[in-house]
Amino acid sequence: MKYRSVIILVCSASLMLAGMKSSPQIYLIGDSTMADKELIGNPERGWGQLFSVAFADPTVVQNHARNGRSTKSFIDEGRWQKVVQQLQQGDYVMIQFGHNDAKKEDLSRYAEARTDYRANLIKFITDSRTKEAIPILITPVCRRRFDSKGRFYDIHGEYPAVVREIGKEFSVPVVDLHKRSHELFEQLGVEKTKSLFLLLDSGKYSAVPKGKEDNTHFSSIGAAEVARLVSEEIHRLGIPLGGMMRKDGPKELVGAGKLVMLDCFYNNEWKQDSKGRRYRYHYVWDDTANSGFSMLGTIISQTGAVIDTLCQAPTQRTLQRADIYIIVDPDTKQETEFPNFIDENAANAITEWVKAGGVLVLLGNDKGKAEFEHFNRLAQRFGIRFNEDSRNPATATEFAGATFNRFPDHPLFKDVRRVFIKEISTLNIQEPARAIFTDNNDVIMAFAKVGKGAVFAVGDPWFYNEYMGTWRLPDGYDNPRAAENLFRWLLACAF
Repeated sequence: MKYRSVIILVCSASLMLAGMKSSPQIYLIGDSTMADKELIGNPERGWGQLFSVAFADPTVVQNHARNGRSTKSFIDEGRWQKVVQQLQQGDYVMIQFGHNDAKKEDLSRYAEARTDYRANLIKFITDSRTKEAIPILITPVCRRRFDSKGRFYDIHGEYPAVVREIGKEFSVPVVDLHKRSHELFEQLGVEKTKSLFLLLDSGKYSAVPKGKEDNTHFSSIGAAEVARLVSEEIHRLGIPLGGMMRKDGPKELVGAGKLVMLDCFYNNEWKQDSKGRRYRYHYVWDDTANSGFSMLGTIISQTGAVIDTLCQAPTQRTLQRADIYIIVDPDTKQETEFPNFIDENAANAITEWVKAGGVLVLLGNDKGKAEFEHFNRLAQRFGIRFNEDSRNPATATEFAGATFNRFPDHPLFKDVRRVFIKEISTLNIQEPARAIFTDNNDVIMAFAKVGKGAVFAVGDPWFYNEYMGTWRLPDGYDNPRAAENLFRWLLACAF
């Protein structure tokens, strides 16, 4: 089976014109199997996190599913009321509960199948219809369960049947995810279903350092497969939502099982909040301000890869977890009182890791904004040198000088019209490096194949949040698409 990913397209509700929505909104309510998960160091994904919805007009996919919730607790905690308050005519509400409703030992969540569970599902339907929204019921997805003879079995009891019955009684479309997942898991069998769930060795992911054996929650592969089942059922049922989905289908899950590590040792900048607590910022995954890489982290995660951070000097041991290692904008003494410089030991470890199959991404900066001496000692091992210059000046309102719009035939620039890269250090290259992109005889981007691995370099952090959205750039710039293309290419080792 070829596993494919499903991408969430999220746009702003401010795209309503004259009080009218440009397209319906889709609200997902449910439990942990559907919910969004933390990205950093965490391989777990909810299927709602990888659910693909692509409309002709911009839309919002709002995943309100939360870990551990049942129909009862979702209502009791006020979560359903918050959704109801937002619903408008033509919106969709996709409803999947059952895992936690069955927990008799927990009275805050337990909802007996034919009484409270049934009543709560009916409430979701009637409240949605009162707001002229369209409810879609989803039977609970199966857990991974096999007996001693390798035969699949289910433990959801009457809950899936109740969903089907309510669907018929109230004329609500039912995505029978229980039936479809049962068929899929039974077909794949004991061994092949393992990649769909969280059967993790220790030492791979920082969020689960001791490993994990979890036959309920999904890996990116599993979440994408379940999202695919939901999409197929929507089309089969003829729900109008199906005609609004992506025409080109889900994208390949090229990052599944891979880890993208971001350096926070050489780029090691800190701030203090209003209470005096220190926190990292500037080109880090969890920085959601203009200076951060949170949008890039989301794009990479949507390939199926896991993002993580390395906050110590790289060694052969610490790099062993990573498939891609990103070093961005090494600190100068003006940025950090005691900066960490790339020394010979670290350079040796990185070089050996690349030769063994790692992919190194070097994102520099222009003159005066990054440390070059030690950074170049590493880069030159691969035939690349940052020139310590600065081209492509730009102001807050003038973008032309930092705009590129003529590109070579390369996967990085597929469907890319314009990109914005300001104040770049150009590159000087020699074997084994080669230019990927040049402009006016300046090398802007370079790539080197080294042993079983590779190195990509550009003289700017490039994909930080400030220039990944249209709040700063005018419409028509494709930095997010270029970011996705780059990491899909690198993760697929398409060099």
